[in-house]
Amino acid sequence: MSFGFFRLAVFSPKLGLADCAFNSAHTINLLQQAQAQQCGLALFPELGITGYTCADLFHQTALLEKSNSAILSVIEATKKVFDGLVLIGAPISVDSQLFNCAIVIHKGKVLGIVPKSYLPTYKEFYERRYFSPSYKPALYRSAFVRAIHPHWRGSIICC
Repeated sequence: MSFGFFRLAVFSPKLGLADCAFNSAHTINLLQQAQAQQCGLALFPELGITGYTCADLFHQTALLEKSNSAILSVIEATKKVFDGLVLIGAPISVDSQLFNCAIVIHKGKVLGIVPKSYLPTYKEFYERRYFSPSYKPALYRSAFVRAIHPHWRGSIICC
């Protein structure tokens, strides 16, 4: 009996820095666990596909390509392994700008991509060195999804 409660899973997984294949495989494994626990929402960390501390590696094409492939593998896996909503974090490059994004996925579909607007620039956090803030994400809409998958034909909601 659920008593009207909604279960959610908030993960803090072990990540491999710049090891997108490992991180996405681990994410998929955790989604299977969340499904077994009948969760309706699975939340993963900011930049969980690449790791948060990639620093200047964020501007390497190889890392961004591996990140996009990892995102696609998680999207594909959600068709089979998890029935609820999934939020993952990854860098996405659009129009020569790099954004720190949350990606909302449900059963193999990207429902939304939310780029981070307020980037910290204090102490050990210096995100503006690597990422652009997005004050008007609605301007990009499907450009974010096309950045992950160039042949995307669909709609997207950016908040």
